[in-house]
Amino acid sequence: MRTDIDAEALHAALERLAAVSQEHAHRAELRYFGGLTLDEIAVVQGTSPATVKRSWRAARAWLHDALT
Repeated sequence: MRTDIDAEALHAALERLAAVSQEHAHRAELRYFGGLTLDEIAVVQGTSPATVKRSWRAARAWLHDALT
């Protein structure tokens, strides 16, 4: 995971992502700001690791586009 991301820019991008997908945004927040692994997010949210991994890939791609 990158550590050189501007936290304010990431927060703004997460707000825009939440308008598109609250689920993806929440998982990205848990990943970036909570420091949780994908498996930990699956446990916290009571869902499968595969579901979280798919969601994370989509959120990460969306955020990459938003931040570049």
